[in-house]
Amino acid sequence: MSAHSAGPPPLAARIVMWVSRIMLVSMASIVVASIVTRIAWELKPRHDYDVLVFDQTVSSDSYAEHAILGQLFDYHKVEYDYKTDYYGTNPDGGPHGLWPTEAPDIIVLADAYGVYVEENLSAKLISDYLTLPQAVDVRGWVDDGVPAYAEFAMVYNPTPGSAGSVIEDTFGFVSTPWVFRFWDNLTDVSPNIKKVYIGEWDFEGPGIVLVSGPVAGRVVEPEIVVLTEDDLLELLPRVHGGAPGAIRGTAMFDGWASIVEAAPDATVDAEFELLVTDTGATKLAEKEIPATFPALIRRNNTLYFAGNGMADETPFRLRHLYGSATFTRLVTGQEFRFFYTVLEPSIGWLISQVE
Repeated sequence: MSAHSAGPPPLAARIVMWVSRIMLVSMASIVVASIVTRIAWELKPRHDYDVLVFDQTVSSDSYAEHAILGQLFDYHKVEYDYKTDYYGTNPDGGPHGLWPTEAPDIIVLADAYGVYVEENLSAKLISDYLTLPQAVDVRGWVDDGVPAYAEFAMVYNPTPGSAGSVIEDTFGFVSTPWVFRFWDNLTDVSPNIKKVYIGEWDFEGPGIVLVSGPVAGRVVEPEIVVLTEDDLLELLPRVHGGAPGAIRGTAMFDGWASIVEAAPDATVDAEFELLVTDTGATKLAEKEIPATFPALIRRNNTLYFAGNGMADETPFRLRHLYGSATFTRLVTGQEFRFFYTVLEPSIGWLISQVE
């Protein structure tokens, strides 16, 4: 009897073999890429910069208003301990740190809302705020070339109007009286906001509340505009653009923000957009509120974000891999896109101004 040679494996078996090989190659590539990028990150030199972080809103040991800076500075290998290396308040409301007497290398003005406690049915401020002499220091250091980043809380209560005006002048913007925030359920809006509304507060479901009030020493009558689900094409505001030198994109933003105007000599790197229906557009038009306005403003060596971006809680798990932020920016979902599109590259740009 003659021997017969075995024929080729069936098509299904060949497909399984090809898929298995592709998966093995892909897994090997990921492992190799992780090792190479980790080595590259480890080889980058560490920087012992003198960093001034200002935060007067530390109400718990989570350090929520600037804890994300610890991850960002770690990624860029800047020495920083978010629990100790800042100026502001402790979780118990007491003072923390010393205001520098000499120019730092980097300035981050993270938050200044303050810490409040309920006393005799009213809120009492138990933390400090940005003073006029401190704002003048920041302006002088910026004029001398120190890069600085600030967020919108720097010009609203409890910051004195004189200090807020200096911050506006330093960072190249002018605030309108309007601030806004998305709420999952409008019934949960703060009583202090509800009491400004004229009429019965019977709003339910998701929506955006816009509130006007004094800013940078400019006194205005408080007003409220409520955009309900019927007034919005998309519930969350969007940020279009990105930090200088980064890939531009679109991200949803979930937090307090303000409506500002950029100075003539400033550059708008990103814009907010409220996506509204015809009824929503009418409500905004009645108060002369724009639907699109600056979000990230650059002026020489400063960046100003017109929202509470530092409260972002995105876990930056790949921060010890070189270039991971750029890669993640391209593939991440909407939930984390603001962090990688705006916040991380903003801090990266800030550090690059020192280097």
